[in-house]
Amino acid sequence: MRWRDGALTGGMPALALLAGCDRLTFVKPNLKKVKTEQVRHLPDVRDSAADRQRMAQSDALQLAGNRLQGGDLDAAEQGAKKVLGEDAGNTSAMTILALVEQRRGNVANAGTWFKRASEQKGSGPAEWGNYGAWLCEANKPAESLQWLDRSLAYPDAIDLAGMRANAGKCALRAGQSVRAERDLRAALQQAPANAVALDGMAQLMFVRDRMLEARAFSERRLALGAATADMLSRAAEIETRLGDQAAASRYRQRLAQDFPNATPNARGN
Repeated sequence: MRWRDGALTGGMPALALLAGCDRLTFVKPNLKKVKTEQVRHLPDVRDSAADRQRMAQSDALQLAGNRLQGGDLDAAEQGAKKVLGEDAGNTSAMTILALVEQRRGNVANAGTWFKRASEQKGSGPAEWGNYGAWLCEANKPAESLQWLDRSLAYPDAIDLAGMRANAGKCALRAGQSVRAERDLRAALQQAPANAVALDGMAQLMFVRDRMLEARAFSERRLALGAATADMLSRAAEIETRLGDQAAASRYRQRLAQDFPNATPNARGN
């Protein structure tokens, strides 16, 4: 995962794909990466106690973010929970805890933290979009669109292409194909290599039996790497329908090699 530089709170949030799959994007707290274990801020006698506490919380969250990035989930959790013990409404700490639980595979626990963050007084487009993305992954796409639309109402405060791609993918899952195409194409206009949008368009064109377009979007998505079994299965079926049996065979061989336990059936969504 990559973390962009920026302010601890109030700045443009960073947004990155969860690696290795076609899942939606989640916004991470925009924390400056700490290069050492040392506290970056030297106390000043003129600082108030509240100022010193805020600086300490900033350092703790930045270190927790580094631990998450480095895969030390226990340390990330401890750091975020320490901040929450001092500031019960800190949405950055809640988001780190949500991402920790997600990395552990505890989907329900991740949703609890995303939901809590979205309900805080200081929440904003990043937290609303995260909860919407989680709802979509939890097979509640119609409900997710309400939160994603709330986030999209503040285009200057989010990665618009990433959030548009999320909305398009969720609209596709909700059976709203017109909206899905609109949002996915808008996302690709801004970010032609957006993996979520490319996969969504490949799915949509496949369902509509527009195989040449499905092939084009599928190839663009697969070129980014980190393919899933569904992507490879769909690519094989696309080539079969287009009459290229050699290409279909290559995709099926790759599917069998990379996902030996997968059922080789293409999925539309």
